[in-house]
Amino acid sequence: MAKVLIIEDSEDIRLVLSDLVRKEGYTPFAAGSGEEGLQILGSQVIDLVFLDIGLPDANGIELLTPIHETAPDVDVVMLTGMNDARSAVNSLKGGAVDYIIKPFELLEFRHILTRLIAGRLSFKQAALHARETNKTDNMLGNSPGMVRLRAEIETAARVKAPVLITGETGTGKELVARAIYRQSQSGEGVFVKIDCGTLSPAIMESELFGHEKGAFTDARESRKGLVEMADGGTLFLDEIGNLPLDLQPKLLRLIEESTFRKVGGAKDIQVNVRIIAATNVSIAEEIRTGRFRDDLYYRLNVLNIQIPPLRDRGDDVLLLAAIFLDTFSREMKKKIRGFTPDAEKEIRDHDWPGNVRELKNHIERGVIYCNGDRLHSTGLKKKMPTSQDEERLTLQEMETLHIRKVLQATGNNKSQAARILDISRTTLREKLNR
Repeated sequence: MAKVLIIEDSEDIRLVLSDLVRKEGYTPFAAGSGEEGLQILGSQVIDLVFLDIGLPDANGIELLTPIHETAPDVDVVMLTGMNDARSAVNSLKGGAVDYIIKPFELLEFRHILTRLIAGRLSFKQAALHARETNKTDNMLGNSPGMVRLRAEIETAARVKAPVLITGETGTGKELVARAIYRQSQSGEGVFVKIDCGTLSPAIMESELFGHEKGAFTDARESRKGLVEMADGGTLFLDEIGNLPLDLQPKLLRLIEESTFRKVGGAKDIQVNVRIIAATNVSIAEEIRTGRFRDDLYYRLNVLNIQIPPLRDRGDDVLLLAAIFLDTFSREMKKKIRGFTPDAEKEIRDHDWPGNVRELKNHIERGVIYCNGDRLHSTGLKKKMPTSQDEERLTLQEMETLHIRKVLQATGNNKSQAARILDISRTTLREKLNR
């Protein structure tokens, strides 16, 4: 159960907020001073702190440093009066994750409370899973597509029939192939991969099937191919749609008879190899244009596993993002505890044409440039101008830039941004629309 600490000198406010925290199913703690609050933080594992800026024994912003020294992972939301709104914005630079301006509606408090606690629990679960498995690329997610995918992997692992994995670039076709290999009896052998799209036809035949001494000009000695090396294990043919047409009959024979011949060889070699192939192109279209044999396709496609694109996986994207964030933060020895609401919205709203690979790259880049304890952006939005660029901006462009910065500082809270900019919410909406 999440624990919430309210540091507020008004007893009435402490009681009301503590009661609301309790009704939401969390455990409330209350302190009337900064000193009392630090004592509670030292004795309890607190998840979230609501901190009044104007305490009798301390300034709330100055208290942020000892709070994070006592509890480095705690989230802090500032409680401030209207006159201290600018100080509250500055508190975001000091490590606070949000703020509420008094007087506030209990509905606003409840929204921030539940959103931050839910975000912390989700991030903690993802980080724990990543640490337990020591992997950032497992078949994770609770979307219907991922539940189906895991079931299909289990089915494929129980048999030795050929498998054809289809999906867009970056969805993790090799990861699925390796998952089948690990869960199957073939996992006792080796996992051998060849990318059919990276080698020339002449080299690919030798790589796959090996060659005898003197088979061609540079064949000074006999050499095993990948098929023979994979004997007793799994051969993964990535981008099978690029397999040269003249090699396709040899692969078909391997699948049907479990035999092959080396380049320049005169005898058949028997192997026990599990074949898994993958493609991001339409094999049906390749067949129609004559670039792929239909009989080979039917033999490869005994079991078909289609990986859903990331854009169709709902909130799975946030789970994966949290795992990547935790992994890269630990690798780079940074203490980044999660995403800001704006960053989460960026992640959720993006189409991710490059799928999981694109997400992983964006999170890694975000961690590299992050200097705080929250990732504010994954680099999906248009880059803000530098100070040198600002000198060449028009007045309207400068206004747009300033509005964006204020919105970012307030977690995209338009009411708070309008107060800081000293304009009405209606005027701010008009400027944003323009």
